[in-house]
Amino acid sequence: MNKKTMWIGGAGIALVALLVGGGVAYAVTDGFDHDDDDDRVASQQSEQQGGSTVDRDNDGDDYYDDSNDADNAPITDAERESAEKAALAEAGGGTVTDLERSDDQDHAWEVEVTLDGRDIDIELDADFNVTRVDQD
Repeated sequence: MNKKTMWIGGAGIALVALLVGGGVAYAVTDGFDHDDDDDRVASQQSEQQGGSTVDRDNDGDDYYDDSNDADNAPITDAERESAEKAALAEAGGGTVTDLERSDDQDHAWEVEVTLDGRDIDIELDADFNVTRVDQD
């Protein structure tokens, strides 16, 4: 075997070793870990402690704090009572099973009412007027 062939073969082996070593180092440092489990746990802990929610944007790199979003504001007893009253009146009775603020522009509240085994989704504006009703 001549020296030129040995040098080329040695350089090839060194390059492969470098690439494999770099890949192992990347994997060991969680470079391939793109799941959001840690972020979800941190967000849940923050919410449980009364803090803001921190989420990733669509590309998964940046974070934003949505604590100032209107749909994260606490619901007062008066708001809850008004929203439930309006939704139950629209549904003709039933039980409110979910109530939340909306960040959509066409309605401020989303209320789910269960009546006779059916779920009725009722959207309300900021003044608790019905804007839309969807029955499942």
